[in-house]
Amino acid sequence: MAQIYTLDHPEVIETKQLFEELDCKREVARQLDMSESKVHRLLKVVNGTTSDMVELPEFPDDDIPAEEILNHHEERFQKRLRHEESLKWFNVKIKDKKPVGITFVGDPHLGSNSCNVPLLRSDVDIMSNTDGVYCVNLGDTADNWSYGNLVRLYADNDVSRKTERRLARWFLQEAGVPWIVWLMGNHDAMAGEFPTYLKTLNAHQIPMLDWRAKFKLTFPNEREVRIDASHNHKGTSIYNRLHGQKRAALWNENADIYVAGHHHNWAMTQEELDDGRVVCLARARGYKWTDDFTVRHGFHDNVKEQVSCLLLTHRKSLLLKGSNHSLIWRKGQNI
Repeated sequence: MAQIYTLDHPEVIETKQLFEELDCKREVARQLDMSESKVHRLLKVVNGTTSDMVELPEFPDDDIPAEEILNHHEERFQKRLRHEESLKWFNVKIKDKKPVGITFVGDPHLGSNSCNVPLLRSDVDIMSNTDGVYCVNLGDTADNWSYGNLVRLYADNDVSRKTERRLARWFLQEAGVPWIVWLMGNHDAMAGEFPTYLKTLNAHQIPMLDWRAKFKLTFPNEREVRIDASHNHKGTSIYNRLHGQKRAALWNENADIYVAGHHHNWAMTQEELDDGRVVCLARARGYKWTDDFTVRHGFHDNVKEQVSCLLLTHRKSLLLKGSNHSLIWRKGQNI
């Protein structure tokens, strides 16, 4: 393979310097122990091959200087970094001094034939017409099957992707649900434009985050409740549906409430940890019922609970409510 020479090649530099001193290619070749043709080729790299009788055009650069590009990227990175930092334990301020109910809604899967629409509409009516209730969407608003192999599953549903998005818009904008946080689950991310679509609809600027949100409910007397809400927390166990939430409570940042969805089952408990913290662990079941996936994999189809609702007061007491479940968690004065 022929050697490719550039201006910074050592032989080119040496040949150029010696030729400027001797002004004789033959002598340069003799002293450098190389052929005259090679000397000629090396000097062509220095002088170029274009005749002095031809003037070639000079074109402007097709982009801004590299330093300016780096400056621009640095500014954008710093802005993204500040944005990411702002998402860690952001404040949701509760202005009312009365107790409030925080409802964690998991996995609506709107548009799916398995979505329990009567139950969903009943819960939406309660959430949208009860004073002091605020809601967190834990993700998987729709099936949102991707454009790959999974898109074939739309053939098993009675709605199209377009109708699915129409239902998602209803859930976000029109149903009257007082959302305070909205998460994107794995289904929301399957067809990549769906989160962008939801964020475009988000006229009320509800915090919308991918997968997980760590935030604080701050009351008028500056008391706060720290909530770690995730589409799912890492870790599973066949013996404990709240294993992921317990793992997060033990090893992640301190919070008062750890709650997730994703698994389509319901559970709730509270306990005092070894470090003295009293935590609530919860999982919302969601609204996807009687689907083939559950049957084929032998999962238990919970039918008694679908959301987790927690009652909080500015005194930092907490009531965990379910239709057949009631526990009181106290971290201060009584309610």
